[in-house]
Amino acid sequence: MAGVGIEALYVYSPGFYVDNAELALARGKDPKHFTEGVGIRTFAVAPPNEDQASMAATAAYRLMQKFDVSPSEVFRIDTPTESSLDGSRALVSDVVGMLEDVYGRGSLSHVLGYEQKFACVSGIERLLDTSAWFAAGWNSRRYALILATDVAKYNLNSGEEPTQGAAAAALLVGSEAKALEIVPGELGSALRNEKRDFKKPGGRTVALVDGARSYASYLSEMKEAWLNFQASIRRQGLVKMQADQTILDYIDRAIYHNPHKKMVISAYASLLIHEWRNLPRWNEVEAQIGPEPSRAGMSDLDYYMSDAYKEYRRSFMKTKLFTDSFQRHIGSSIIAPELVGNSYSVSVFVGLDSLLENDREDLAGKSVVLCGYGSGSHAVIQGSRIPDGYRDVVKKLDFMQHLNSRKKLSIEEYESIHNGKATPASWTEGDGTRFILKSIGEKETPFEGDREYALAS
Repeated sequence: MAGVGIEALYVYSPGFYVDNAELALARGKDPKHFTEGVGIRTFAVAPPNEDQASMAATAAYRLMQKFDVSPSEVFRIDTPTESSLDGSRALVSDVVGMLEDVYGRGSLSHVLGYEQKFACVSGIERLLDTSAWFAAGWNSRRYALILATDVAKYNLNSGEEPTQGAAAAALLVGSEAKALEIVPGELGSALRNEKRDFKKPGGRTVALVDGARSYASYLSEMKEAWLNFQASIRRQGLVKMQADQTILDYIDRAIYHNPHKKMVISAYASLLIHEWRNLPRWNEVEAQIGPEPSRAGMSDLDYYMSDAYKEYRRSFMKTKLFTDSFQRHIGSSIIAPELVGNSYSVSVFVGLDSLLENDREDLAGKSVVLCGYGSGSHAVIQGSRIPDGYRDVVKKLDFMQHLNSRKKLSIEEYESIHNGKATPASWTEGDGTRFILKSIGEKETPFEGDREYALAS
């Protein structure tokens, strides 16, 4: 019997997208710079009548319908997000309000409700905390719901514009995992005070980003989390390695936090360079691209930001040894993210759905590491396993089908939404049964900021 973990999941993304090749042309850029250089082919756009709360409620409702979950079976509802809607009220309150409009007033009044923010890593943090809650036997009912939800928005004509996106993921956590089982003790974490990589001070909705530092922080913190993950594995004697092996050789799949594909490729390449440099296979790499550049006198961040290292990493990423390893371990988990764009706290779970729906191997019993990261900064690597019978969950997933049936926005329509010229009242289009935002209370009134929602189909 499987242990604690994800019993079911449902990933939702709005039914509208921007084609990054078209956006590149509109911005006077080569389309390949956006679609291949960045690695996002399309990005999801939340229309004026959907927001983080409505997306979370839609994902929860669809999961509960597909997997026959009653509100009475749910004890906790967690809403990790980087893009909260109110500085005081928890987003979970609006989500519960929407769900009770369907299931009956008071049907969820018994739940513990949380909202957590630690940039993009908050989704996996809530998964670990909730799984530990179940392992301790504290959950008084059958399930908990984790509803990660985010809208990634950047300024028009900015360097970050092609890396926008939006999604929500509903995870049904319980003690009989059917989609993904958490392996206790297989955990590595790395936390540090990083101030200038990526931030939203003073209630900003669009981040201040130092692209080079943010990129390097991601690579560095992921490596540190991996070293701590590796140490945990060795302490417990979970893997007995040969002299020419690394723990990576015992891991079947990896799902990375995915701001865009190029960052995932770079993070995996940096990890392989670190893990392989003392193994016999590295001789083959050095024969092709030469030795690593010196890092004398440089910190991790300085080294990862240096032109010499970036060029070396790019050369390594072109080798067959790297491309074969990347495709085998990570390839199926990045198919959906290339169509969604950045979804912050949701991106690891977009990758999980992508793995489950797109991987052509029998995944039962395969080991999977979840690699979460949040600016500021915190990285988490957690070991997990795909249980037998996972295909029963996969049969009810429709995310790839949804992504292939969305409506493409013209650049003019997208810019109108981005600039706030399109309003909830003016937007009637949508995709399937979902919760929509009807209105927001006007400023300088008692109803300021109050959001009214309804179920639409």
